[in-house]
Amino acid sequence: MLGDHIKRTTREIDAFLERYTLGTLIVDGGKVALETKSGEIVLDETYVIEVYNDGKYHPITYDKARNTMSSDGWPLYAGLEARVKKKEVNNDEKATKCV
Repeated sequence: MLGDHIKRTTREIDAFLERYTLGTLIVDGGKVALETKSGEIVLDETYVIEVYNDGKYHPITYDKARNTMSSDGWPLYAGLEARVKKKEVNNDEKATKCV
């Protein structure tokens, strides 16, 4: 139990340092959101989304979060720990990067 708490605290510190917001992914009625301690953040294509599984974060797209279903018909990523941050578009370089 203490080990799990330390791992969670480490992920919270990492999220803060990398400017991510940490929470639980909510997928409902075609809407994707992140439930945080401070409230809900409604997500869209302008966010980087990473879900926590098997001891590390895995990037997924907004469409994948919204449209991927489990074999029994439920949103596959709903309820998972996730971290998000806004993408920054640099018009000079025509590239997208995270802030």
